[in-house]
Amino acid sequence: MEKIFNFDDRLIRFAGECIFFTRQLERIFENEYYKNQLIRSSGSASLNFGEAQGTISDKDFIFKVSLVVKELKESRNSLKILDYIEEGNVEKRRF
Repeated sequence: MEKIFNFDDRLIRFAGECIFFTRQLERIFENEYYKNQLIRSSGSASLNFGEAQGTISDKDFIFKVSLVVKELKESRNSLKILDYIEEGNVEKRRF
């Protein structure tokens, strides 16, 4: 996988890879719950960073970036839970 140094592009790739990962999960209640959560939080991180780039004040920028961090932590926890219950491709869930 090609290294990306632009943070915006990295967040977009992360959200996309989360979508690709969730597409191959078995359709059971537990997976659906964490799959939906992962898609929302990873996508939200990318979208919030886009909003942060358009802020006017430093205070607003810091607030928006703190939301990005929150959403990334949420995504990480969803992936950890899926890893713990051994759902999905082991190589993909640990990227």
